[in-house]
Amino acid sequence: MNFRALEQSDVKSLQRLFMESLSDLIRRERFEDADLLDEEVARLNTTIQDHFDDDTVELYVVEEDGILVGAGALLPPNDIISGNIQIERGAIELGSVYVSPRMQRRGVGQFLLEEMMREISARGKEFFYLDAGFPSAQAYWQKRLGEPSHILEHYWGPGASHMIWRVHIKKGT
Repeated sequence: MNFRALEQSDVKSLQRLFMESLSDLIRRERFEDADLLDEEVARLNTTIQDHFDDDTVELYVVEEDGILVGAGALLPPNDIISGNIQIERGAIELGSVYVSPRMQRRGVGQFLLEEMMREISARGKEFFYLDAGFPSAQAYWQKRLGEPSHILEHYWGPGASHMIWRVHIKKGT
C-alpha cells in the first residue's frame, strides 16, 4: 500500500471512493434520510477543493495497485467538535476517513490511521481530534482508539449520539 497526498489527477477516483463508501455505509446503517448522501458528498467535495485552495486542509490517499482504496484528511476541527468542546489553538482533526467497502477488514484503515498519525507527529503535534456520528464508525473508532473523550447524547435525535475523541500520539508513532 502507498500513502501519499491527494493529487489533482486523483479527484475523480476519490469522488467515486467517497460515493461508494458513503452509499454502502448509509445502506448498512439503514438511514432513511434521503438528503444524507448528497449532504455528505457535498461536504467531502468541499474538503477536496479545500485541499487545493487552503493550506490548513490536507487530504491523503491510500493506493494499492494503482487504485485508491482509502482516504483521510487533516484539517481544523469541524463545527461539531469546536462548537461542543474547548479545543487548543492550532488543533488538528483527523477526518473524512473512508475505506473502499471491498477493501474493509484488510488493514487499509489501520495503515491509514498509522500513516496519518505519523504525519501529525511530523507537524509537531502530540494529539488530534476525531469525531463520528455513524454507529458503525463509532464502533470502529472505539475499537481502535478506546472510549471517546466526549459523547454528545441524543445529538442526532433520541438515542443517536455523536462521539468525539482527543487522541494523544505516543512518541515514535
